[in-house]
This record gives sequence, C-alpha cells and structure tokens, in this order.
Amino acid sequence: MKRRSFLKLAAGTASLPLFSIGAPTGATQKIRIGLIGCGGRMGLSVGYGIVNNMCGPDEEIVCLAEPDPHRWNPVRNVVKHRQPTADVSKIKTFYDYHEMLEKMGGQLDAVAVATPNHHHATAAILAMSKGLHVYVEKPMALTVEEVRLMHAAQKKYGVVTQVGNHGHSEEGMRRLVEYIQSGAIGQIHDVWAFDDRLNAMMYRPPKAEPPKGMNWDAWCGPAPICDYYAPTADHNGIHPHDWHAWIGYGNGAIGNMGTHIIDPAFWSLRLGEVHPTSVEATELKWGVEGSWTWRNTIHWEFPARKGMDAVTLHWFDGVKDGIPYSKEYVDKIGVCRKREYQNLPPVIEELEKRHGQKLGNLGTVYIGEKGVLAIGPHGDGLQFLPDSLRKTITPPPKTIPREKGMNHQADWLRAIRNPNRPAGCNFDYSAPLATTVLLGNVAARAGIKKLLWDGEKITNDEAANAYLKTTYRKGWEIPRA
Repeated sequence: MKRRSFLKLAAGTASLPLFSIGAPTGATQKIRIGLIGCGGRMGLSVGYGIVNNMCGPDEEIVCLAEPDPHRWNPVRNVVKHRQPTADVSKIKTFYDYHEMLEKMGGQLDAVAVATPNHHHATAAILAMSKGLHVYVEKPMALTVEEVRLMHAAQKKYGVVTQVGNHGHSEEGMRRLVEYIQSGAIGQIHDVWAFDDRLNAMMYRPPKAEPPKGMNWDAWCGPAPICDYYAPTADHNGIHPHDWHAWIGYGNGAIGNMGTHIIDPAFWSLRLGEVHPTSVEATELKWGVEGSWTWRNTIHWEFPARKGMDAVTLHWFDGVKDGIPYSKEYVDKIGVCRKREYQNLPPVIEELEKRHGQKLGNLGTVYIGEKGVLAIGPHGDGLQFLPDSLRKTITPPPKTIPREKGMNHQADWLRAIRNPNRPAGCNFDYSAPLATTVLLGNVAARAGIKKLLWDGEKITNDEAANAYLKTTYRKGWEIPRA
C-alpha cells in the first residue's frame, strides 16, 4: 500500500509522521526532525550550521545519530539556545542511524543528513523508505550511481528533498540567474569556475586511537574500515575533516566545493535540461595512494538549450605549478594561504588586470557576448566587468519567487508544509548538478583524456565506468527503491 493512501486510512494515528506529501499549506503541526551526523556542518556552535535554522517554534529536534558522543551535547546546547523552553535531555541519541530510524522513524517527519559523503546515500534512502522528508548536505552523494538511486527513491516515496548548497537560497544568486536568463550579457560560451583549496593528502598520518567512546565502525559505515588518525600541524584529522581527501569517503576539492561553485552556472544556464556530452581532465596532481588530487583542471561540454548556445564549463582548483603542497602554502583545512598560490584560470588574471577588479578566491565567471558577470560560491559578490556595465544594463524583473528571511533550511521546511512550492535544491534539480560534479571525480581517476558521456555511461572508455559506483560493507548496503 502506498504511504499516502495509508496515511489517509490511518489519519490521527500518533505513531505515524504528521506530514504526508499532501500536507496542507499552512499546516500547524510541528515538524519532528532527526539529525544524522552532528559535526561542523550540522552546527556545534550557536549561529552556524544546519540545526540553527531548524529550531524555530514550528520544529522539534527529536533524536540524533552520531558515532562520536562528544558531539551530542554541543548539538543539544544549540537547540537549547534556539528553543529555551525545550527539554533537550529528551533528545534521544544513537551511534548508528540504522538503529535511530528503526526505533524512531515512526515518530519523525523528516531527517537532516550531514555525515561524511560515504554515508549520504545509505542514510537518505533508508530515511526516504520510511516516508521521511530528507535534507542532505552537499555533494548529494559519493558516486553518480548513488545520485541515481537517491533520485529514484525520492520519486518512489514522494518526499520533500533539499541538498545543502545554501547559496542557492541567497539573493545574489537569484539576481545572477535573472540577469543571465534575461540575455543581459548575450550568449555565454565559456564559464570559468575556480576554487581556492585542495582536499588531498601527501602522506597518511600515523594511526591513533579514536576519541574515547566513539564507535569507529559506525563512522566507517558503508566504506572499508580505515585507520583513525588525529589532527596534526598539517591536517585536521580524518575525523572531523580530512575524510574529504580520501577516495571512498569524500570527493576531494571538487566534491567539497564544486556543488557550491558550479550551482549558479547550472541554474542560470539551465544545464539540468541536458547532460554534458564530455568531461576532460587536462591537468592532475595526485596525493598519496588512496587520496584525491591536489590540483585539477577539468572541462565539461554542454549542448545548446532552448535559446542558449552550447557552453563549456572549466574548473581549476589546488595550487598552481611551482607551488608545493605544504603547510607553508596550504592551511590544515586545505585552503591556499595566499591567492597567488592558487591554480587560477589565466582568464581570471587577465580580466582583473584589464578591468582593475578583484574576482575573489573562488567562484564563477561568465564570458558573454556583451560583457562579463562574476559571482562567489554562495550567491555573494555579484560583479559586472567592466563595472560600468552595471549602469548600461536595465535591471531585469525579479522573476524568481522570494520569501522574506528565507534561508536554505527554511526553504526545505516551507516545502514540507507547502508541497506545491518545491524546495530550490530538491533532487530533481540537484541530481543533474551532482552528476556533473561527480563526473569530475570520474575524469580525474580516468586520467588525462576526454571522456564521452551519453547521460548514462562513458562511451569511449569502458574501464572509466567503474568509477561511477562504489562497493559497500555487509550490513551497510543501500536499500534499493
């Protein structure tokens, strides 16, 4: 029996989720939320992170799953700050989200997933299979195959979804989209994306014991059991941050920041209407065995869309040639200490010199027939090049809906209450974006060559198709929709 039909038959049953896909606009019940993965992105301090925006008067944090118990109370403290009358001692805690969803799934309406990437698909699909709405951090998944499985599960279970590229909900990105789609700078044939970091390792630090009380098996989850190592002077520890650098756990620099940086290009140029026809790595520098690259130059070719010409998207990250990957040049998070150390597209430096404008450390630049636009990774810092262009272009009308004070998490919560207005980064939008980003990982692993892509598979390099998916430890397999 479909969940929606069951809810109609069992209306009023307390153990069932309060919000079905047919929840009326303006529904007044509190949305009951479970948290999966309670590190920095979830929010361990007041004023930052996902949970800060999910603790309004109409939400209730019911439970959390996090293998490091040292993170339980910081999350409770954030909830208490946001909801002073809440009894946060009643927030149930679990090491493993399987147990949390099995025991608490009937008492929840939604979950937020902010685990390392290798858990995203397993946790999200398991939650969706229980009829729960899902917010999942970027990137949407670890592999292209997982993106497909997550999107299929969302369609099957009819839940409300959102991926955490939070700049999508900011005003600056909306204006960029409206300018470009109005034809303000004419046809765009090249977009240059650049990132100021590298998520890679030059060596594996020595093995250490996980924090006392931590369930390391649950942290490794679907991936092979690996050695824990603690933060060092050079790196931030595999837990909480270096997992970004390791194949099978994270997705390197492009997986960490690519969804943020490429999102405005994807939205403004309607790239989700098509799929890239090719992806090509032209420069790669690899870290230690098992680690991702510390420099990438990657290019995707997209065909024409209605009213828009074919376009090439270019990606540059890491340190430039001649700059070593060491703590003198790169901090322990992986960010270049100075901009002059970055692997920047040459066109960025040319534009800055020509127009006397700084384009920041990371973002996208849109080369149009009538001028150039640039923006940062989170919908911030919209620029016109030259700046005088701003005065000659009539500002386009605001065609994208806005709600006062709406942030990215609130956008998801609003969509749960009003399914006639989908969340901006729902899986329909985010699956093509995530696929594009993760094809960058495939290109890196395949080497210096052009890969032809038909929307389902690589057609000119059968071996490269192995990089579209991963394997899972027994007991951590993805539930199939």
